Order: sequence, then structure tokens, then C-alpha cells
Amino acid sequence: MPDVSSLIPNQGHLTPLPIRPMTPKIIPVTLVTLMLAACNSQKDASNATFANALEKHLAGPGSCITIKPFVSAADRQSYPMTVTLFVKKGWDSQSVVDQNNAIMTRQLDPLVKAGVLSVAPGKNSEAAPARIYSLTDAGQKAIESADSTAMCVGHYKVDEVASFTQPETVNGQTTSRVIFTASPVDVPDWAKRQDVQNAYSGLADALAPQIKSARTLVLASDGWIDAAEFRQ
Repeated sequence: MPDVSSLIPNQGHLTPLPIRPMTPKIIPVTLVTLMLAACNSQKDASNATFANALEKHLAGPGSCITIKPFVSAADRQSYPMTVTLFVKKGWDSQSVVDQNNAIMTRQLDPLVKAGVLSVAPGKNSEAAPARIYSLTDAGQKAIESADSTAMCVGHYKVDEVASFTQPETVNGQTTSRVIFTASPVDVPDWAKRQDVQNAYSGLADALAPQIKSARTLVLASDGWIDAAEFRQ
């Protein structure tokens, strides 16, 4: 080994620094094998891989099962919402007026009974009779955004993957059509009420167990993802 003392400035009696040979880091073969296996498994075409990809999609943004109350006579489609009422005029009977008001607020009143909204008498901007609907604590938990009436009533979880098409590559994109069943979870009790489900067409079907559905999955660099996410 060459003498390295000449490379060190002369500052009295300095001891040359020892030179230690570099020891290469060895990654165990078993660890490399596991890493490759994990990577490859995410790209496999299998029931488990596709179920995992679907779960990620169903838990992503905008995945809530929602109801969205709409009232044409409201001052805004958000809360608090002021709804202008029909009033008795001319030959109209009060029962007819009441019936018209009930029809107009048919999507809001069940939510009041369910404890999601509160209602109070009031006036609109022109001092006409109105009802003011506001969110309760339960409603605050369910509302999707402050500028909307949409409320989250749960989301879907995959039950099982029933079948899938053999992955096919077209124009450089590998896809598979996956058929699966899913059931709603985290559904609040108020959304299970019969009067609420009667007020929102399709809600009962949306909250039924083991709903059969189909999605197209795309093979990305890190595994299978929903086609809707691939296009984003």
C-alpha cells in the first residue's frame, strides 16, 4: 500500500489516517425477490388485484352515494335555503295551497323529520311568506360542500370480482372489463328511513346490497387503475 503521510500537511506529529476498504452493500436475494413479487402482483390480472384497484377507486374523491334536494322556488341551492310559499288567493282553498306547498318541499320535509334539516317560518327577500331550511349537526356531517345541497349517504365496498375479460392491448393501452358486486357501507340511519327513500327516486336501489356493476380498468406503470382515473 502506498505511503499516504505525504498527503497530510505537516502539523507536528500527525498520524496518517487509515484507509478502510469499501464494503459493498449486499441486498439479500430474498428481499429483492419480495420487492419484485409485490411489484408484479399489482400488475397481474387476477380477482384480488382487480378488487384492490376497484376498492381504491370506490374510496376516492367523489365516490359518495349522494342525494341532492332541489326546490325550484328556493333562493339558492345551498343552506340555509329560503323557500317561498304559495299563499291563498282568490278562489283557492287553503287545502289546495297546503298541498302545493307540500309538493314543492317534498324532498326537504322528510330530511326535517329525519333530523338532518331544521325548518323555521320566515320571509323571502320580498317579504313574502317562506320557510327557511338549515342544516342540523347531522346535516353538517353529511353535506358534501357548502355551496351544494348534496349529502353523502355512504359509499360502496367491493364484495367480490365475478369475472373479467382477458387483458387486451390496443394503441399501447392494456385494459380489462371487470364485473363485480359491491354493497353500501357507512350508511347513516336517517338515509334508511322509508320516507327519505320515497322522496329520492333510486335511493333504495342504490343502498341495496350486492349491486352488480362493471368497470374498465387500465394497466398503468404502477398497477391497475380505473379508466376514469387514468384519463385524469
